[in-house]
Amino acid sequence: MGVSVSPVIVKSEAMMAFASLWYGARKEAGVSIPLKSDLPLRGLAAFMPNLLLHRIDDDGRAFCLLFGTALTDAFGENLTGTYLEESMATVDAEARRQTFEAFFREHGEGVPFGRWVSGSLNSRTGDVIEFESLALPYIEPSDGSTRLMVHVLPLAKLSYGDRLIPQFTEKAVRMFQPEGPRPDWLMPLSST
Repeated sequence: MGVSVSPVIVKSEAMMAFASLWYGARKEAGVSIPLKSDLPLRGLAAFMPNLLLHRIDDDGRAFCLLFGTALTDAFGENLTGTYLEESMATVDAEARRQTFEAFFREHGEGVPFGRWVSGSLNSRTGDVIEFESLALPYIEPSDGSTRLMVHVLPLAKLSYGDRLIPQFTEKAVRMFQPEGPRPDWLMPLSST
């Protein structure tokens, strides 16, 4: 299964609001990538239940540092302390790796990136739940490393008692350089 790189059709106003918070913090701090402490906690609070914080390890895998409470509830387990690639079928993990390789070939190894994804998750009762996510970088003040905060939003409600299977497929991906201007496709509808 291949991963599409276009078109980008952001489905959720929450994704736009998350991007606005990040770009606003960046502007307010006068930096190209905000420190974690630059992000306003009151603004971030609305996104915390669906927020995933991770770092990219030397081997290129994404290690989950925090898995939000709404995500934990939806999956029925806390994935903090695991690698995201462990939650993917081999073919999907390979497709994910290829999107990173293509981006780094074009822009340089290890450059900061933003990443929008539209994909699907399966529930334990067999429902397919579409999701959208947006990853944006931040600087961890304790060690100066660049990490990612990812707002993950299922686009449908689960049936009562159902849970998501912690395995996902990325169907459309757009990676971009967040240090530059905010991409047009990530602008709030009222701004376009």
